[in-house]
Amino acid sequence: MRLVMAAVLVFLAAVRAYPDTADPAQSVTVVVDFEKPYSTTSIDALRDELKSLFAPSGLKVDIRLKNQLPTGSEFNQLVVFKMKGACSMVPLPVGVLSDERGPLAMTYSSDGELLHFGEVECDRVRQSLQRVLGKGYPEKREAALGMALGIVMAHEMYHMIANAKDHTGEGITKHSLSAEEMLAGRLSIPDAARKAVQRGLGSSH
Repeated sequence: MRLVMAAVLVFLAAVRAYPDTADPAQSVTVVVDFEKPYSTTSIDALRDELKSLFAPSGLKVDIRLKNQLPTGSEFNQLVVFKMKGACSMVPLPVGVLSDERGPLAMTYSSDGELLHFGEVECDRVRQSLQRVLGKGYPEKREAALGMALGIVMAHEMYHMIANAKDHTGEGITKHSLSAEEMLAGRLSIPDAARKAVQRGLGSSH
């Protein structure tokens, strides 16, 4: 946890979050930090999915890439995701190890409070989708990955913004999601989670 907090402090030295005074807590900037090359098609689909999922909650989402941020950038509400692994459907080189077991993403906490800082395991998301998608139609595969990443990130943002450790029984905020569910295009934020997000927006914690 000390290493995690150190990473958060180093990042916040470059970008700062400050209270929203014009439109309190109704917008959030999501900064994504990729550790490996990524697909621009996936990023576009990720952005569209997050905006669509949170629109019923009244939350406006702006996606920014960490490597494109000017030093000293300031935002209202800030969420940061470290995108681990290869966030692209391009086949990995022979010999590269990957494992889809385990969580697709996680949110860090400190002293019982959920931080606005999380990680997404792109390799696990990609592996899960590949079982269903197979080969062919590379652009559609990249868009499918972006949609799935958006769903996974929206799940974690629910935890962060609502400061909620529990899951719902349905929708994107339930305990686990299959590749088939993420690709079907029918997932949404259930009412209970939407109201929790709205309460979180109002409290601006």
